[in-house]
Amino acid sequence: LQWSQMKEGIPIHLGASLLSGIAVTIAMQPFDIVAVRLMNQPQNESGVALYTGPVDCCKKMVQHEGVSGLFKGITANYARFGPYCTFTFIFLEQLRLAWDRSFGV
Repeated sequence: LQWSQMKEGIPIHLGASLLSGIAVTIAMQPFDIVAVRLMNQPQNESGVALYTGPVDCCKKMVQHEGVSGLFKGITANYARFGPYCTFTFIFLEQLRLAWDRSFGV
């Protein structure tokens, strides 16, 4: 804020929370997709699972689908997490500003 000449308020909190939502979604998507694949993995006729664990799942995904396979569904994941992150950060920052105004900090 001190370098951008922007005043603290809802517009800057909205922008920051949108960017943090994007960053968190990008960072968590590979773990999310691997967890979903492990939970929903098929078994062959003899009952053997397709993946032996998270690392095996990740390796097989990258081999068969490329690195972009780890980011399948990122839009849906952001649609779920983006509003949560935005409302949470805006609410917390506005609450912090109200607290500072009330108690003169």
